[in-house]
Amino acid sequence: MTEEFRASEKQILDAKQAFCNVDKKKEGTVSCKDLGAIFKSLGLLVKDDKIKDWSDEMDEEATGRLNCDAWIQLFERKLKEDLDERELKEAFRVLDKEKKGVIKVDVLRWILSSLGDELTEEEIENMIAETDTDGSGTVDYEEFKTLMIGA
Repeated sequence: MTEEFRASEKQILDAKQAFCNVDKKKEGTVSCKDLGAIFKSLGLLVKDDKIKDWSDEMDEEATGRLNCDAWIQLFERKLKEDLDERELKEAFRVLDKEKKGVIKVDVLRWILSSLGDELTEEEIENMIAETDTDGSGTVDYEEFKTLMIGA
């Protein structure tokens, strides 16, 4: 996946403007409860539980508010997540040779053995067994995503 991600200048300006639109009193902070609406105003959908986890992490003093710098960090995190997801979907699409929405376990086995991580046969078999939970011999996108990023 992409290592060092940075939003473009325009994306940052748009994110700051969205922040300012919510910071009507110009206090330099917004309520953590408003983060979902700010994301949505930028066309980004983030689940409420993820927003809560992120804001709890960023709001170290438990004020229930975040400043613009903290908001920009969350914004960039979301953009990176979305980019990673697109890259993962593209990799899955390429590996789904038969265009059936699944990857055969033997293709997955070959990928894992050629990653260069020097996984043992046993480790590879364990990973496949954990991933192909229904024993179908194939892995769908959600199973593949779990294997690749643990989501």
